[in-house]
Formats: sequence, C-alpha cells, structure tokens
Amino acid sequence: MNTQPSNIKKFSIGLLIGLFIAAISWLCSIYFHVSIPLLQGILGSLLLSISFGILATVSGIDKLLNNLPEF
Repeated sequence: MNTQPSNIKKFSIGLLIGLFIAAISWLCSIYFHVSIPLLQGILGSLLLSISFGILATVSGIDKLLNNLPEF
C-alpha cells in the first residue's frame, strides 16, 4: 500500500520538472523571436512533462526525494 503514494509523488515531481523545463524553453523562444505555434507548444509541453513524470517514476530518485524538506 505504501508504493502507490510514492509512485504518484514521483510522477508529480517529474511532471512539474517537465513543465518547468517546457516553460523555460517557451520563454527562451519568445526572447529569441522564434515563433512556436500555440498547439505545438502545448503538445510539446505535455509530451515533455509526461515523459519526465514517467522517467521519474521508473528511475530511482528516492535519494533526491528523501533530501527534500517535508511540506
């Protein structure tokens, strides 16, 4: 029973990291005057964040999560 909240927590953290990287990428494209269509930006952000979530769930990032302070 303890494995599911841990996997959900890992997936959520990976999802947030992916969204953060996608937002930085989108902001850099605005800064360098590269036009990314809205649909392509949203789909790219979703694909990146979901892949980071899956990667975080599958890989062993328990040591990193244990070093984070409790909220």
